Amino acid sequence: MNCEEVKIFLNDYIDEELDEVTRHEVEYHIRNCDSCIKDYKKFMLFFERLKDLPIAINPPTDLIDKIKDELLKESGVKSQTDLKLSRLETKKILKERKRQTQSLSKINPVVKKSKATKQLAKKRLHIDTASSTKNFLKFVLPLLLLVIGYIIYDQSRINHPWQVIALEGTIRIDNKANETKWFKGSTLKTDENSKAKILVPSVGVVYVEANSNIELETAKKGNNEIKINDGKLKVLNTELIPSLKLLINNIEIIDRSGEFETAVDVYKNIEVDVKSGFVEIIHNDKKYLVDKNYTCKIQRGMKPGIPIRKDASDSLKLAVDWFEFRNGGNQAVEKIINFSRQSDMLTLLALIPRVNQLQRQIIFQIISNYFPPPETITRAGIIRLDEEMLYRWWEEIEWQI
Repeated sequence: MNCEEVKIFLNDYIDEELDEVTRHEVEYHIRNCDSCIKDYKKFMLFFERLKDLPIAINPPTDLIDKIKDELLKESGVKSQTDLKLSRLETKKILKERKRQTQSLSKINPVVKKSKATKQLAKKRLHIDTASSTKNFLKFVLPLLLLVIGYIIYDQSRINHPWQVIALEGTIRIDNKANETKWFKGSTLKTDENSKAKILVPSVGVVYVEANSNIELETAKKGNNEIKINDGKLKVLNTELIPSLKLLINNIEIIDRSGEFETAVDVYKNIEVDVKSGFVEIIHNDKKYLVDKNYTCKIQRGMKPGIPIRKDASDSLKLAVDWFEFRNGGNQAVEKIINFSRQSDMLTLLALIPRVNQLQRQIIFQIISNYFPPPETITRAGIIRLDEEMLYRWWEEIEWQI
């Protein structure tokens, strides 16, 4: 399946109207095509933006009074209270109005209209009214249909409650024991003797380990979010393109297919362990990637740490820890470079944005010796931290390790 065919099927794919074979072909292509996955993300972003549109406008109750006051000020009247007249003044005004009307009637007597004039006037008035109504409907109806259509679409995306299965002990949902349905806004807890399994539509299975406290923030097709207060989750995907986010403090962990674990301790420190596939971590609008067989530690209040392979040498792990959490500085950077093997090049790539320009050039050359960058990736671009180039080089290295 090529890109043009995927674009044709993309709308039906999002609406789940494709047959099983075509759906898998579309998913496989999107997963392996940068251009198509960008189109897919733009499509989903469009519906997310629509969700933020207000359904109704509720003006302040005192808006009309404020408008009146402003109009009165423009005419030289300070407020509406200044318009209150005595009975005598009112009689004078009415008398003067009657006198002026009689005077005008003498100067410009009423002209009797012919039948043709009357019909022409009526016809013109009818046309103007119809035209105004038509223009109004042209403007309002599309917006109204768009809002109604989005409301129907948004309601159709709701996929909760999720099914919960107790694997061990007693689980609690909103403090109710052994509940099997998890609704949006509800809290699920396990104690030291209990574990649970959650079936997430269009994602897969989430295993909840002991001593965990999680909340279901959002449950819609294409947008599922679980907030982790503390504990440990294991995510196992059954879909090629899942839609699941884990929210921890100001960190978003985005499921990009595969299998991974996320643990949060009582101090809100996080550890992400990726078994297969990869995950994307968002912090302050910046993206960090963690590949299969890598772990990433995130201390509370800090940006995500440098990913390290699980089979990396102890010397490299100590050097990264020294640099990240003990202010190791240039000495730690030198040790990370010296202890890195060919299979550790993604660790070195993640180090580039955290060091000075001279060190970036050294690291660029070391990585290039193992994985020469494609023509679209330049030394200058990597040195100036071009995000697109760093991401493409990550992709180029990731599949070869």
